[in-house]
Formats: sequence, structure tokens, C-alpha cells
Amino acid sequence: MTPSYAAVLRAPHASRTFALALLGRLSYGTLPLSLILAFTTATGSYTQAGGLMALLGLTVSVPAPFRAGLIDRHGPRRALPPMAAAYSLALAALAALTWRPGAPLPILAILTATAGATMPPLGVVMRTLWNVLLPDGPLLRRAYSLDTVCEELLFVTGPLLAGLLAAVASPSLGIALSAVLVGAGTLGLITSPAVRPRPPSRRREPRVRALPIGPSLAAAATGVVLGSTGLLAVAFAQRHHQPAAVAWVEAALAVGSTLGGLAYGALSRSAPGRRRLAALLCPLGVALAAAGLSPSVLVLAVAACAAGLFIGPALTTAYLVADATAPPAARNRAAAWVNTALNLGAAGGTAATGVLLDALPLPLCYALAAVPAVAAATLLVLPERQPDSPARGPSAHHRGMDDSMSNEEFWEARYAEHDHVWSGDPNTILVQEISGLGPGTALDLGCGEGADAIWLARQGWRVTATDISRTALDRAARHAADAGVADRVDWQRHDLATSFPEGAYDLVTALFLHSPAEGMPREAILRSAAGAVAPGGTLFIAGHAGPPPWDPDAHPHVHLPTADEVLKSLGLPEGEWEVLLSGEHERVQTAPDGRTMTRTDNALKMRRLPA
Repeated sequence: MTPSYAAVLRAPHASRTFALALLGRLSYGTLPLSLILAFTTATGSYTQAGGLMALLGLTVSVPAPFRAGLIDRHGPRRALPPMAAAYSLALAALAALTWRPGAPLPILAILTATAGATMPPLGVVMRTLWNVLLPDGPLLRRAYSLDTVCEELLFVTGPLLAGLLAAVASPSLGIALSAVLVGAGTLGLITSPAVRPRPPSRRREPRVRALPIGPSLAAAATGVVLGSTGLLAVAFAQRHHQPAAVAWVEAALAVGSTLGGLAYGALSRSAPGRRRLAALLCPLGVALAAAGLSPSVLVLAVAACAAGLFIGPALTTAYLVADATAPPAARNRAAAWVNTALNLGAAGGTAATGVLLDALPLPLCYALAAVPAVAAATLLVLPERQPDSPARGPSAHHRGMDDSMSNEEFWEARYAEHDHVWSGDPNTILVQEISGLGPGTALDLGCGEGADAIWLARQGWRVTATDISRTALDRAARHAADAGVADRVDWQRHDLATSFPEGAYDLVTALFLHSPAEGMPREAILRSAAGAVAPGGTLFIAGHAGPPPWDPDAHPHVHLPTADEVLKSLGLPEGEWEVLLSGEHERVQTAPDGRTMTRTDNALKMRRLPA
């Protein structure tokens, strides 16, 4: 049974943490209208007011990944208070300066840029905290949907509150309120038990990739839709001589997004991925293009509501996919990139739509505004690029290795070469094939630096992860602690040629369990892996089908069996196993020299039939 939204808020510390984050995030809803009204009054110029608002948008969006990086590096408790203090002080100064007309434009610009550059990313932090508050799976996906819907509601109620304050007092009072809200929300958020202090690091962690290309592309396309619909609706209403009706179109879009987000969180039962994003973006674009053919404002409002049904789910999925694929030390940055892409897409959509409306028929403008969503959907269904290990120093295949070097010595030396050897991302084939399984107990053989085991733990699995290298296991344990899943992974050192973890598991994975060193009986290890699968459980084996295309002579003595050869070598009793997948899998990979190449792997996925 799918958990309810009440179950999300009943999780320990969830209600308090979420409420305080929303309190601070309400500032982002009250501020824009308050500022534009105050700037117009203080400067007496729409041009200057518009320029200041553009400056705010620029300084909020461009440094957003940097601010999130500070949070990834130092933790929310250390990084958020200075940002919130600087932001609140800048807003307080703006409120004081704009209370009466005649404020100097240069000072307004400096304070506006300061406020934008220091805006604390409370939404980004809250999305990351959901992983701490909840196990991965349907409950976490419902939490992300709830977060997206509530954020949208904040951007509806915020301007209403700002307008009320401007009507009864002064728009500057709305700026002051925004400063108070973000200060109170930040203080409450960082004192929540869900926000754990980050342990001090004695050395600088290696920088890892944080830009989630697919989710950012989807967010940018969704932003174009959001940025263009308002201006398109204004033009449509004016041409039908009902300018006031544009509010109903905007409201219909918001209602559709809210309903879509709530329904998506309630009905979604499998982990989202790039194809899910594509499946949401394509109908979003089609619905927007069709809206341009509406014969009346009423029909346009209905069409806008239909398009809105896909906005909330698309944004929820973009954030979920970015979070699921981000390295442990870069989750806040990944979410910030998605948020930045959304904002830049909205700004670009608005600007481009204004140009198009002056030159083209209105239905064609609607169709062109829909193109980015459909184009992004097309790109997202292309093969996903598998991140590679860092291209620093010589590749492992070129390391000198004498005949007497053992497996343990080889891999200890391999991990000693760099601070991190692999990308920190889970294998794409693991994410693709295991996402739909309900979590249970898992055994990860040859876990390396722990990316696959940590991803499984974040999906709700209890993981036993093994490797021959103590260095790799120590590194993996640190990554798991950073990811907040240290209590869900048992790291065990095993030379699988001589020892094997005890117990039976719902999932056993052996991904790319190859070694250039002598003495690793892979077939025997895989037979032991099959024996460790509990009735009803899954065995998943993947391996390279050949050497990397940029180095065809690598390890000529290492045999790389096909999936059928692996299946035959397992010697499984007939009638006890069901083959779910046996064949080749292609992925796009980047060579050390920067070339993009396709690499083929062999994959075998089997289910042990219940007794």
C-alpha cells in the first residue's frame, strides 16, 4: 500500500523541519512583489525598478551552485547562518532606504546584489534533508512531491501577503517581513535534529562532479514553459478583449500543477529516471502547443490546467533523479543546479516569448514555446553517459605489475594512486535494473569506494558490502557517513578467493568483478554469489564485454565472458531460477582524452524462485 502524505509528516522530526523550512522559504514568495513595488516608488522609474529586479535574479541564480557547494563542504549548521545574516541585513537596509522616495540607485544596486548573492538555499537544503528524514522509496518520492506542491503554493500566497502589506502600509514592510521570515526559518532549520553537524575534515576532499545534466535539462525546459505561459496568456487575453481573464489562466496553471504534483506523489510506485522525465516533458510540450489553438479564454484556462498537470511531477522527478545520481558530497550542489536551470529557463522563456510575440502569430508562439520540452524529452531517452574514473595520472592498465603481486597488493596500490578512483556515481545499469525492486537485504561484491552500496542504502536496502582493499572500504565508509546512510551498510573486507560473507540476501550484485592480478577465481565466486541469494531474491551480474575502446590491448590475458557463458558456468539446478535479463548493454563513456565512445557490457539478471 502506498504511504500517505500524513505518513511523510509523521516521520521523526519531519513536521518540524519542513514547517520551519517553509517559513523561511515564504520569504522568496513575499520578496519579489514587495521589491518591485518599493523600487518603483523609491526611484520613480519602471526602467530602474526592472533593472534592479533583473540584477536580483542574476545574483540569485548564478552563484547558487557555489552557495550549495559551501553547504556540501561545511554542512548547513556552519554555512547557512552567515548567508542568512547577510541576506537579512541587506533586506533590512533595502526596507529602510525604500520607505520614502529618493533612494540613491547605486546603493540600491549594491544592496540588491548582496541580497541575491547571499540568499540561503533553504529549498535545496530541505530537499537534501528528506533523505535523512525518510527511507528511499515511495515515502521519499511522496515527500518530494509534497515539497514541490508546497513551494508552488508559497509563490501564490507570498505575493498576496506582500500585496496586502503594500495596501495597508508600505511595500517596504514586505521587504522587512521577508528578512524576518528567512532569519527565523534558517534558525529553526539548523536547530532541527535532522540537521546533523558535519564532522571536521583534516584535509580537503577531492572535488566531484555535481552537474546533473539530464535533470537540469528537464528543469530548464520546464522553466521555459513557466516563463512563457504568463506572457502568452496576456497576449491571448488581450486579443480576445478580456485582459483581466489572464488571472484565471495563471490560476488554472497553478491548480493543474498542484493537482498533478499531489497525484504523482500518491500514485508513483517505482523509482523515477531519465525516461520518466521524458515521459512527463513530452505531454507538457504537446499540451502547451495545443493551448495556442484554444478558441476562447475559458478553453485556454482548461488547456493551461492540463499542461500544469505535468509541471509539478516533472520538477519533482528532476530533483529526485538529481539527488539519486549525485555523489554523496555534492547533493546540495546537484539540487542547486536543477533550481538554477529552472530559473534561467524561466527567464529565457519570458525574454524569447516577448520577441516572438512581436513577430509571429500567437498559435505559432505557443508551439515554439513548447519545443524545448519536446526536445529535452527526446534527448533524455538517448543512452546515458556513464561517468568514468578521474583522468588523473596513468590508467590502471599501464601500471607496472610483476607476476608475484597478489590481488590485495594490486588493489591497495590501485586505490593509493588517487584520493578517489571511481566517479562516486552508481553504475547506470544498476540504477536501471534494480530501481523497481522493493528494498530488502543486499550483498554488494567488490564494492570499491561504495557508490553502488550507498545508492542501494538510499533506496532503503540493508547492504553488506565487501572489497579486498581496506583503503577502498575506509573511503566507502566515509562516503556513507557523508550520505547519512552509515547505519544501513555493513562494510566487510573479504578476499573472495578465500572467504565469503555469511547469510542469505534478497539481492546479490557482482558488478565488474574483474582483476588483472592472478588468483581471483571469478567463476567460483559467482557460484558462491548465487548460493547467497534467498528464495525469491535476485542475482545481478555485470561485466565488461571487452577492453575499453580507447585501449584495445588492455589486459589481453583477462577473459571477459558473455552473459550466456556466465550463466552456464554457474551450474544452477533446473527449475529453481528464472532468467530476467541475459545480454549486452551499451553505455556512452568518455575516454581519458575526452572522446565520447560507446562501451558494451554483459549483464545477467536472475530471480531465484520461491521454495
